[in-house]
Amino acid sequence: AYSPPSQPSAGRQVPGKALRNSSMGFAETLENRAPETYRQYYLQYTQLKELILELAKENTATSLRTRVTSADFMDMASRPVSRFQEMLRGELQKVNQFACVKHEALFLGLRKICDDCSSLGKKARNLAPGQSIAEDLKKAEDDIEAYSCEIAHLDEYVRLNYVGFQKLTQKFDECLGISGSALFVAGLHTEAFCNVRFDDILILLGLAWSRFRASQTAGAAGVDETWKPPESFVRNTAKYWIRPDKVVLLKTRIVKNLPYLLFGASTKDQEKLLDPFALLDLDYEGFDVQSAMGAYTGTLEESQLLSSVYFDSPDAVSYQERIHREEGARLVRFRWYGENNFEPDKEVFIERKIHHEGWGSAQSAKERAILPQKDVLAYMNGKFPIDDYYAKLAAEGVYSDKSRKAMKTICHEVSDMIQGKKLQPIIRTSYYRCAFQLASSNEVRVSLDTQMSLLNEFRGGERREEPWCKISSDMLDKHEIYRFPFAILEIKLQNVTETPLWLRQTLADIEAIQVHKFSKFQHAMAFLHPEKVPILPHWHQDFKEWHDQKDKVFNYKKKEKSNFSRAMSTFGDTQDDFADVPLINTIIAPHGEGHFLKDMQNLDPKGIFANERTLLHYAEKGLYIGALAVVLLYQPGRFSRIGGLILSASTAVFYIWALIEYYARLGRIIGRAKVGKDKMLRLDWVHGPLIVGALIMLVLAISLVEAVVKTSGSIDVRD
Repeated sequence: AYSPPSQPSAGRQVPGKALRNSSMGFAETLENRAPETYRQYYLQYTQLKELILELAKENTATSLRTRVTSADFMDMASRPVSRFQEMLRGELQKVNQFACVKHEALFLGLRKICDDCSSLGKKARNLAPGQSIAEDLKKAEDDIEAYSCEIAHLDEYVRLNYVGFQKLTQKFDECLGISGSALFVAGLHTEAFCNVRFDDILILLGLAWSRFRASQTAGAAGVDETWKPPESFVRNTAKYWIRPDKVVLLKTRIVKNLPYLLFGASTKDQEKLLDPFALLDLDYEGFDVQSAMGAYTGTLEESQLLSSVYFDSPDAVSYQERIHREEGARLVRFRWYGENNFEPDKEVFIERKIHHEGWGSAQSAKERAILPQKDVLAYMNGKFPIDDYYAKLAAEGVYSDKSRKAMKTICHEVSDMIQGKKLQPIIRTSYYRCAFQLASSNEVRVSLDTQMSLLNEFRGGERREEPWCKISSDMLDKHEIYRFPFAILEIKLQNVTETPLWLRQTLADIEAIQVHKFSKFQHAMAFLHPEKVPILPHWHQDFKEWHDQKDKVFNYKKKEKSNFSRAMSTFGDTQDDFADVPLINTIIAPHGEGHFLKDMQNLDPKGIFANERTLLHYAEKGLYIGALAVVLLYQPGRFSRIGGLILSASTAVFYIWALIEYYARLGRIIGRAKVGKDKMLRLDWVHGPLIVGALIMLVLAISLVEAVVKTSGSIDVRD
């Protein structure tokens, strides 16, 4: 189901500075972003706003009467609340109807395109010599692109209308001095337009692109491969923050080049589950969804719930090792897929991540083992017989010998870490993940995590009892849960040196923010356990300012009493008091196509000191030449003084040049402290040796000319 935002979107991020365009009101935003073709189906925001103003003025005049008449009770339909609610219900019905009709049209249209692309594939394989289907392919590509735009528009339609209803009802309450907007906004989540299923049309869009690619290569349209995850992951990973209103647009761009990777479900399985009759009454008999997707049930979803419990000591040893990026720093987490109702046989993945610095030959990696949930507590307490368990698996023929050996090694290593460092559950991350990857290749994998929540798992003390982690019935304080505002995009490359061009262009179009070494674990520790962490992540300040601003606005509104004059004075059509995502200080990422970079400083003082020493060396050379210039100025003879003046001017220019170069190189050194370094950038003074050499040649030339002049003068005297 679609989860609408609670606030309107933030403004565009700009290089080096975070700004928000608060001058553009919501009515203007709605006018600019609503396509002309569908504008009539949007919420009539301006008309409803004017109605609120009119009703507020009428209500003020009526409230001046001190006597209530029987007519006030007989004609309730004409009261301001009833008139506004009637018009609001009409608009809500219109929006619901359009969203449902639009979704159905997209679903049916995409199914037809899938069939058309399959027919193109068959036609391509039976072409006679000299025949071509280039025009048919171009038409199919244009049709799929059009549907991609329509899906992105439907997402924006839902978001804009949701925000419009929210703003109107809140302002109605303020102007008329009543309270009912909170109940209305809460009820919006049950409305049809807020529950449009994007999963099925996005999966269908992915299938349409897959069949289109197959028809392009005249390959078999029914390629049926199921992805198998490796036991060990060694990849180069880059992480990006994506604003929630750009998520659907991003997915439509990715599926054009990479298909959905639904764990345990091949393309054929996806097509079977999306059969119209299967959508009405799904039957998983014969399809091992339970084991393949971690007890995830229901209709086929393009995103899967994923939860991880991270371990650390009470004094946050693992956190400090990771944030200092110590060589060989290790991190333990227990992960499961789908809902966890504490089924005894549910698979829990025991994972160990290890960090290696780039200067070494080893690569950072994630390795994992699998245990049933019923054995997790005993394993945490060091009482689980690891060798006996894997001997039993070997006797039953479960997993390959190589896999069992690797998992057994990881189990022993993690167990020793838990007991040696006194690790215990400290935080949990839960989010919905969708992945995109070719089933036949692990070279490029893209994953997108949305609706991430961070929970405090720390209990204190060394005694561990069942349940081994918190369950859904546990009461949580508001300070024990943190909702991350961005979606998180991860691009993982294996045996590939550069991100594909189409993906770099997509990142620029959606205004993605690349974040160096972003960590869910570090972010959770910084906000859920700030007392345990002496060093904060480099992106922490942006979030703290955002939270402080939200608290300030909330406290201000709480103290201010709603009255007509104040409500009317603030009824300007401006954006909300704070954005739904933090305003991040960014720069334009080098070597990209225009996306942004959230960087960190990593200054090396040795580089700055070397720059200062270089300046002093050049100053020393200038001092020698300056001293010679002074000597020449005090020598008798016209030519000596002219030479002294030339050297004095040259020395002054030389010192000015050296100082300019010093500051320029200092800027380049600081620039190289950024993550996105320009590897072609030179830090040496390229023209320095030439300038010093030119000064020396000038001194030699003046000295030579002066010697020649003096020699000539001596000869003339003798003659």
